[in-house]
Amino acid sequence: MIRPLLAALVFVGAGCATTQTAPPEATRPERPPAADVPETTGGAAATPLPLDPAVRTGRLANGLTYYVRENREPRDRAELRLVVDAGSVLEDEDQRGLAHLLEHMAFNGTEAFPEQELVRYLESTGMQFGPDVNAYTSFDETVYMLQVPTDSADTFETGLEVLREWAGSVTITPEEVAKEKGVVLEELRLGRGAGGRVRDVQFPVIFQGSRYAERLPIGDEETLQAATAERLRDFYDDYYRPDLMAVVVVGDVDADRVAGMIEDQFGDLDTPADAPPRPSFSVPGHDETLVVIATDPELPQGQVQVLLKREPETTRTEADYRRSVVVSLFNAMLNARLGELRQSADPPFAFAGASLGGGLRTVDFASFFAVAPGAGALRALEALLTEAERVRRFGFTEGELERAKAEVLNGLDRALAERDQTPSRAYASALVDYDLEGAPALGVDDRNRLTRRVLPGVTLDEVTALASELLEEENRVVALALPETEGGAAPTEAEVRATLAAVEAADLAPYDDAVAAGPLVPTPPSPGRVVEADDLGNGVTRWTLSNGVRVLLKPTDFQNDEVLISATSPGGTSLFSLDTYRATQFAAAVVGSSGAGTFSAPELQKKLAGQTVSVLPTLSEREEGIRGQASPDDLETALQLVYLTMTAPRRDEDAFGSTLGQIRTFLDNAAATPQKAFSDTLNVTLTGDHPRRQPLTLAALDAADLDASVAAVRERFADADDFTFSLVGAFEPSEVQPLVETWLGGLPTLPRTDVPQDVLVDRPDGVVRKTVYRGVEPQARVQVVFHGLLNAYSDEAKAELEALAQILETTLRETLREDLGGTYSVRVQGGADREPRPEYTVSLGFGADPARVDELVDAVFADIAALKADGPEDRLVQNVREGARREQQTALRQNGYWLSVLGQVARYGLPVDEVLARPALLEATTEATVQEATRRYLDTDRYVQVVLLPEILGDGGATAE
Repeated sequence: MIRPLLAALVFVGAGCATTQTAPPEATRPERPPAADVPETTGGAAATPLPLDPAVRTGRLANGLTYYVRENREPRDRAELRLVVDAGSVLEDEDQRGLAHLLEHMAFNGTEAFPEQELVRYLESTGMQFGPDVNAYTSFDETVYMLQVPTDSADTFETGLEVLREWAGSVTITPEEVAKEKGVVLEELRLGRGAGGRVRDVQFPVIFQGSRYAERLPIGDEETLQAATAERLRDFYDDYYRPDLMAVVVVGDVDADRVAGMIEDQFGDLDTPADAPPRPSFSVPGHDETLVVIATDPELPQGQVQVLLKREPETTRTEADYRRSVVVSLFNAMLNARLGELRQSADPPFAFAGASLGGGLRTVDFASFFAVAPGAGALRALEALLTEAERVRRFGFTEGELERAKAEVLNGLDRALAERDQTPSRAYASALVDYDLEGAPALGVDDRNRLTRRVLPGVTLDEVTALASELLEEENRVVALALPETEGGAAPTEAEVRATLAAVEAADLAPYDDAVAAGPLVPTPPSPGRVVEADDLGNGVTRWTLSNGVRVLLKPTDFQNDEVLISATSPGGTSLFSLDTYRATQFAAAVVGSSGAGTFSAPELQKKLAGQTVSVLPTLSEREEGIRGQASPDDLETALQLVYLTMTAPRRDEDAFGSTLGQIRTFLDNAAATPQKAFSDTLNVTLTGDHPRRQPLTLAALDAADLDASVAAVRERFADADDFTFSLVGAFEPSEVQPLVETWLGGLPTLPRTDVPQDVLVDRPDGVVRKTVYRGVEPQARVQVVFHGLLNAYSDEAKAELEALAQILETTLRETLREDLGGTYSVRVQGGADREPRPEYTVSLGFGADPARVDELVDAVFADIAALKADGPEDRLVQNVREGARREQQTALRQNGYWLSVLGQVARYGLPVDEVLARPALLEATTEATVQEATRRYLDTDRYVQVVLLPEILGDGGATAE
C-alpha cells in the first residue's frame, strides 16, 4: 500500500529493504533555538510525558515491545498492528523496491496460511481486504493492520497468529515472487504520470545528498524485474526481527489475557546473532536556498512548496509538549490568515497551508504549500511568504491568539466528552507513532491537564517568533510544479529568487483583524409549536410543526459530543430551465461559502471560534437540503445557521469570485490529463451526451451568474413545509424542542407543491466500446459498465446487485491480480436507483499494462460467463453474508448510518423497520440468487466499455466501435 509521507509532496510509498552496512552519518540541519519556556510548567519542564495509563505495555525477552489497550468502540472489534522498524531506506542498491514486494509477499502466504489462504480466511470472518486487512510501507517502517472480531475467541486468537506469521514465517518462493512482481509493477505503473515525473525532478533536490532521494518505497522497475526470492529473504531475515518489532492491540479485549497471548505467540522469535544494526540516514543541510522547477504537460494545476529542513523535534517532556502547543497555535493562526486570503474575490491560490512540523524520521520540515493556476505560481509564492513576513514584522493580534486558544480548549472539551467513544483505530494509530517516533500518547486526562496548565502562559511574542522559521534562507527549498502549456513559459529560477527578495523588501501593513459584532439573528422569528408527535419505532420520533415542517429525531449515546443534522425537500434543479441550470450550477457552493446573515465567511469563522458547528446548503437534481453538525452545546447556533441559510442567503461578490476562482484553478489544465479525458468520455457516453451531464469546463464557469445563483437558492428554500429535518445524536428531545420550535417552526412557507422532474437522461443501447488515447506513460485503464432498467425498484434487487458486486470484485481480484499478476486493484460497484426511473448499474474497472488489456478484458468476461454457468463459490457467498452481519453490527452504533436511515424515511415515507431490514437481505444471499443476478444484470449485449491507452498508440483522440 502507498502511504503519503508529506502532505505537500507527491510521495509514493510501500516497502522494506536490506542494508548490510551503514554509511557515515550526514550532517543534520540545525533548527533555530526554541523560545524560552516560561515557568508555567511548575518547575517540571524536564518531566517525561506519561504514556496513557490505560495502555498495558511490556517488552519480551527477545526485544519485541507490545502495547495493549482496552477500548469498547466499536464493540466486538479489535485493531491489531505489527510494527516493523524497517522501510525502503534500508534497502541495498540491488533491493530497491523489494521492501514493498516483501509486504505483498506477506499476504501471499505463510507457513500456517499457504498462498491465498490468509486473505481468504480473514475475509471469511467478515473483514474486507483493504478497509480491514491492509499494510503500508514507507521510507522508515512497515506496518501491518488488521481489524478482527472479538466475539469469537478463536477468530481473535487467529488474528494474533496472523501477526506472528508475518513477523517470522512468511514463505518466499520463487514461484510466488515471480507472480507478485507483476502486481507490484502494476502499482508502480499506476503511480507514474505527471506526479511521478515531477517527483523525479524534485526529490533529488529536496533530499539532495541523502539516501531518501534514491530509495522511494515503490522501488525501481529494473530492480524489481530482477528481484529474486533470495534477496527478499535476506531483507526479511535481517530486519524482520523482534528487537525491531512492536505489536499493538486496541479493542474490546481483556488486556491481561492479550498480553499473555502475545508472550505465547511471539516469545519464540529470535534475533540472529549476526543481525546488522538498524542504521539511520540523515538529510544533509545546505547554506543557500535551493530552487527546483518542474513542468509537465499533464499536470492539472500548479503546486508551490516552500520547505525548510530542520532537526526533528521530539515531544518527550513537558517542555517539549509546551513547545508543541505553541507550534499548534502558530499553525492555526497562520492558516486562518491563509484561509481568509483564499476567500477573497481574486484568491492567489485555491488551497494553501502552512505547518511547522512533519517530515521523515531524521528530518523535520517547516512548510508552505499552495495549489494555484500554473500562470499564478509566483503570485501564490509571494502571497504565502508575505503572510509569514507580515507575522514576523507585526506579530499576531490578541484576538487571533484568543480564538486559537478557544479552539484548543474546544478540542479538549470534545476529547473529554468522547473519551469513552473514541474508536480503537485512533488509539492504535497513536501507539504506532509512539513506538516508532516517540510521539506523545497521553491519556485524555493527562493531555487535558497539561494543556490547560501551559495554555494561559503562551504569549503573542513567543508565537510570533516562530515566523522566522518559515523565512530562513539556510536549508530552504522552493519547489514549483507547473503545467507545461503551449505558448506558456514557466518562471525562471531568477524570477523565483526575485520574488523571495521582493517579499523581504516589501512595504507591508499590519494585518487588519476585522471582527463583526452582534448576534447571528438580530430578530428571532415567532416560534411555531409541535402539533403532532409520532413514535416511528426504534427510538425514532417524528414531530410535525405548526408550519408543516417535519422533524425526525433519533437520540443516541454513540458519540457524547455530536449532533448530526440533515434536511431534504423535493424539487432540486430539475425544476430549472436548462439556461437557469447552467447559470446556477454552483449556487449551493457559492451561498455555502458566503457566510450567514450580516457576517461574511471570514467574519463568521471568527465569531464561531471555539464552537463546533457547521451548516451547508445542498442543491441536487431532485432535491434541496441541509447538511450540518454541532456539539450539543452549540446546537442552537447550528439551527440559527439553518434558519439564516433558508431565509436570508447572502449575496457576496467576494465569495462568488473566490468559489469560481478555486474551481477555475482545479480546471486550469485538467483537460490535458489522461484521467479527465477518460472519465469525461465514460460519463458522456453513459448519459447520451445530455446537456445536464456535460464535463465541467472553464466555459461553464463563464456562464455562472451570482444574482441567478442567490435567487435560485432563495426560491428553492422559500417553502419550508415540504422539508423534513433529521436530528441524530447526543440530545434529549425535551431539551431541543424549544430550539426546534423557534428556528425550524419559525421558517416561512408557501402554498406550493414541488414534484421533481425527470430530465430524461437516456442510457445507450447495445454494446458501446470507446478507446481514448491520452498520456505519455505506458498506462491503461479499463472501465466496463453494465446498465439497464428495472421493472420496478425493490430492496431485493438492490441487495442482489450489492452481493453480485462484492463477489465479482473478489473473483476478479483473484484472477486478474493474484493469478495473472495483471493489475494492482479491481473495483466493482453495483447499485439500483429508485428515481427518476428504476434502473441499475454494475461498474468494474482496473488499471493495466496497455499490452495486456485485451487479455485481461477477456479474463473478465470469462469470469462473468463462469458465474452465469456455475454460480459463485460457496466461500464467496458466505463472505457476503458474514460481511453484511458484521457491517450492520458496527453501523447500528454510528450516527451517520442513522442519519442515512432517516433520510430514506423522509424521502420515501418508508417505515424505519423496513429500512433497517435491508442489510438482512444481503445475509439471505445464496449461490442461486447470485447466479441469477449475474444472468439478469450482466447482459453482455448491453454495456459500455471505455479503455484509456497512451497517446503513442493512437492519434491523441478517441475512437468508438
